[in-house]
Amino acid sequence: MSWLRSRPKIVLALLGQLIALAVLAVVVWFLPWVLEPPYPLWALVLAQGVLAALLSCRMGLPCWWRIIQFALPVGLYAGLHFDIHPLWALGAFFLLWLVFFNAVHERVPLYLTNATTRQALKRLIKRRKNVRFLDLGCGLGGNVVFMAQQVNVTVSDGVETAPIPYVLAKLYSLSRGGSVFAMDLWKTQLAHYDVVYAFLSPEPMAKLWQKVLAEMREDAVFVSNSFAVPDVEPSDVWRLSDRRQTTLYVYYLSDFNSKYLS
Repeated sequence: MSWLRSRPKIVLALLGQLIALAVLAVVVWFLPWVLEPPYPLWALVLAQGVLAALLSCRMGLPCWWRIIQFALPVGLYAGLHFDIHPLWALGAFFLLWLVFFNAVHERVPLYLTNATTRQALKRLIKRRKNVRFLDLGCGLGGNVVFMAQQVNVTVSDGVETAPIPYVLAKLYSLSRGGSVFAMDLWKTQLAHYDVVYAFLSPEPMAKLWQKVLAEMREDAVFVSNSFAVPDVEPSDVWRLSDRRQTTLYVYYLSDFNSKYLS
């Protein structure tokens, strides 16, 4: 299956749908032996979506693609069954694109940090003074506002490029604290910050680590939610007790700069 993982995601998604359709066709071929036809079309469509979703992770697609794979046949059936005008589908697609913009361009879906993780970040900076915090891909801005309200944080910034999350995060920070910028994370200057936090995906971590090493100061700390830097041992690993069993990978730059520069 390794050759599959190098294929473009859209190709894998299409292949998953075709395999699911082929499996469903075989099942329907033999089904009259145990269950007399006809079979309700909606049930076949649901089966197609479920099969395609189950195949997603096995084929190398990020597991959040399961939602897309299930929704594709179901949405097509609903549009045809209820005679929904195609412009509504186009509008829904455009709205989703505005929300999940980075999933297309950077292969980074919209992940939201929960309250347990924010409390962990608060503990991480407890003994630091005049902390300058940055959230790379800040989503709806919850971390930016939360960190801005901590007494030992002097700067709390976030960058976001997905249009709708950016607008919501900007409005939230304007009313509650912190600053959010419509900026590509690759153009952000990490040297200005003491603590940099990211909740992205496995895709950009190797490249981001090179940026972290090149720009962050030796006394700074980089924190990645759920996704470790490949082939790099973190300074510390925090396993949180929330429902999703969040893991924070903590990298103290003082542990790495001399190693990588020597």
